[in-house]
Amino acid sequence: MATVLSRGMTKAYNVLVSRGFGLGNDRECPLCGWTGFQFLPMKPGPFFRFDAKCPSCASLERHRLAYLLLKDELPARLGRVLHFAPEAQVTAWISAKAGEYVTADLMAPGVTHCVDIQAMPFEDGRFDFIWCSHVLEHVPDDAKAMRELRRVLRPGGIAVILVPVWGEETVEDVLDSDSARVERYFQEDHLRLYGRDITQRLNDAGFAVTMRCVEELPLQAVLRHSLDSGAGREVFLVR
Repeated sequence: MATVLSRGMTKAYNVLVSRGFGLGNDRECPLCGWTGFQFLPMKPGPFFRFDAKCPSCASLERHRLAYLLLKDELPARLGRVLHFAPEAQVTAWISAKAGEYVTADLMAPGVTHCVDIQAMPFEDGRFDFIWCSHVLEHVPDDAKAMRELRRVLRPGGIAVILVPVWGEETVEDVLDSDSARVERYFQEDHLRLYGRDITQRLNDAGFAVTMRCVEELPLQAVLRHSLDSGAGREVFLVR
């Protein structure tokens, strides 16, 4: 009974938040144009986030942040695109700019290529643009994965890399249980807790890195689009 009541209350809250019912249109999704009172709540791992998920296109803070930071910076045409672990929330935006759009993942269904990011079958310099969001924290050898991304990116190409970032220094301990990883990394399938020093790891893989941050945007935009998730304040633009 309590579970049914909780589900009912959650559904009612979601309807209230997404439709507003006269409460105002204080929130806007820049990816799909939805407006409403608030975004929907989310609960990744042990954390509950209010005002996180677009009820129309399901974009999260990181998708909206990347779009606003990069929409005017990325070329109008991206050429041959590799979208690793494709997120539906940005697929329409990225694929519309692509001359050739290729998706890849190790386990996700429906991708163009089922591949391990640590050992991709693509030839050197195959892609002009790569989008890789919230993948590297799941990969056993992230240095190898970064080198592979560098290898398949053509000279002069661009890659966008997103990971959850907590603080300044990366934490990476060998943990042997889901519960230990949740406690340490906040999610059972995360293998490290990245800090902003991920830029050095990307440098070591051969990338020149530009770190874009939520602080670059006006406060009104941060609030309007609900961009600050706590661990999703950075976007890494690498060449």
